[in-house]
Amino acid sequence: MARLPLESPPGLVPFAPAATRTLSVFGNLVELVLVPERRHRPDRANPTRPAFARSPAARITHDEALWRDSDFVLTPNRYPFAAQQRILWPVRPQREADAAFWLSAAEWADRTHGTALHNQVGAAATIARCHAHLVPERQPFLPSLPEHPCRLDLIELPHGAELWRKDVPFCLLGVRGSPAARAATLVLLAEARLTACCNVVMQDEVAWLCPRRLETPTPHFPWALGSAELWGRWCYQDEEPFAAATGEQLEAALVMAAMPPLPH
Repeated sequence: MARLPLESPPGLVPFAPAATRTLSVFGNLVELVLVPERRHRPDRANPTRPAFARSPAARITHDEALWRDSDFVLTPNRYPFAAQQRILWPVRPQREADAAFWLSAAEWADRTHGTALHNQVGAAATIARCHAHLVPERQPFLPSLPEHPCRLDLIELPHGAELWRKDVPFCLLGVRGSPAARAATLVLLAEARLTACCNVVMQDEVAWLCPRRLETPTPHFPWALGSAELWGRWCYQDEEPFAAATGEQLEAALVMAAMPPLPH
């Protein structure tokens, strides 16, 4: 399996938010961006979506590929929420990420000092085939939150892997270790997780998992909350809620959308 290219390929869509703000959420800064073009995304996550629809994944990975090998494809994001954003897809259709997918995403994030972000259907994904957003930047929100080792007996931990929990009023579980250890642990945790949906943020050589109980935490945040928001970049499509948002609202959105915190 070849390593993913680190350089930014030509053909990426520029990220140009119409406006930005910062707010304090759980005592740490997050960024709000106004990106009205994202309202034009097809099959946006909302309660009115049908149970089935023809997936565009095969067309996207064939027609829009910027790089590919026998296992993976990189495409641009037509509606980016970060600069130089690209999307990693497996060539083989699959709904759940496997160890090879997680390993490629983790290695790329480590080598670029960037971030890999993953949503599932029910947790802000608009396409069911597993994919990850790769961005060559990081956000300070997650590293700034207090954390402690997680002592729960959830899985048989792979060699070199450690579980951590953030001290926040919702479930945020971290995996530290080598890329291979993180990848193996994420596969095992998928079996231990009793919720159908989850967001994952890989940054600073750790993977943070946020199991979900609600996709759109209205009235606090009027769109599907995804890994971008968990990462610390809240994407708004309309100016009025963007201008009116408060840190208290965003805290309430995270608590409403995520599962309750892990026990100590």
